[in-house]
Amino acid sequence: MQKAVKVTNEPPKGVRAGLLRTFSTIVNPEFLEKIDHPNWRTLTYGVCFLHSIVIERKKFGALGWCVPYEYNNSDLQASLLFIERYLDNLQKISGQATNPNQNFQINYTE
Repeated sequence: MQKAVKVTNEPPKGVRAGLLRTFSTIVNPEFLEKIDHPNWRTLTYGVCFLHSIVIERKKFGALGWCVPYEYNNSDLQASLLFIERYLDNLQKISGQATNPNQNFQINYTE
């Protein structure tokens, strides 16, 4: 074990670097073209931005959080999958959503 090569995957320093890493690894042009909805790209950027903020805030430890939690890329992927499925189902039900942001505000604030 002492002669083995150890590889770590450290989060990037700063929100901008976190966004660049997210958009170069998880969110690619094919991912952005998955859903044909006017708010898909905006919601994707918003979730990626909030994820980068949370990852950057981890350096402060559990300060300000009730329970410490290790946020990672799987949390971001789960959030994006939720939004993708939600918008896909919304388009199937109503053809084209009029204001899906109202539903997201209700989901995340209650």
